[in-house]
Amino acid sequence: MAGPFRLAPQEVQGHIPTWGFGRQTKVIVDCKADGNFEMTAGGSATEVNALRLGRNEFERAFGGVELAVKNLTLEDITVTTE
Repeated sequence: MAGPFRLAPQEVQGHIPTWGFGRQTKVIVDCKADGNFEMTAGGSATEVNALRLGRNEFERAFGGVELAVKNLTLEDITVTTE
């Protein structure tokens, strides 16, 4: 759907499209070290998720609003949505 987006530590990527109602968006985060990242969709509360070395997948029903992600790890991450 969108990406890949490469984010340095503390970098934010916004305006990531998501699927509309009735369909989940898969957020794929590839990272080189354990850590956390934030996801915020529209006006919803920010969600902090743990990341493990390698590929991490999260599926959410964002309802078509744009997604923003923030890298809280100490290494670059790559974010893609499907």
